Amino acid sequence: MILARMVGRVMAGRIIYLIFILPMMAYGAFMMLRCLGAFGPIPTSPDGPAWLGVLMGFVFLAGSTAALIKIIFGGDNLGENGLPQTAPRAIRIVYNGMGIAIVAGLGALFTWIGFGPGERHFSGSGAFLGASVGRAAFGLAGLLVWLVLVWRGVVWIKRGRT
Repeated sequence: MILARMVGRVMAGRIIYLIFILPMMAYGAFMMLRCLGAFGPIPTSPDGPAWLGVLMGFVFLAGSTAALIKIIFGGDNLGENGLPQTAPRAIRIVYNGMGIAIVAGLGALFTWIGFGPGERHFSGSGAFLGASVGRAAFGLAGLLVWLVLVWRGVVWIKRGRT
């Protein structure tokens, strides 16, 4: 009886995750295809280049795919970091690679906002400081993301792990 209740809770939790994961996968794939021109010509936009849309679509797709992999191979406790060692090595490599790609994608976005060409418009409580401060904040965040990504890469290489 207790075991059946626990299994029921685990399955209900996984179904709830799927309710959010599958639409995000579809949204990411749609954004990527739209920005690649699969649904017709892409109008030019002063807000950013098309590759930025492809990149952000990939971030949504990779993030939701990583969450789906976690549901399938993550074991009983989805709150644990990473995949268990019992998951196939190829799946762990893909899972970790998607994590790296997501961080790199966000780093590219922040770096483009901070240092890319063109005018930027910021809104919110800090917008009174002006576009220069907003660009500086995003530029600094982008540089920090790249720094952490390189640092984690060096640690990973030194350990020789997946």
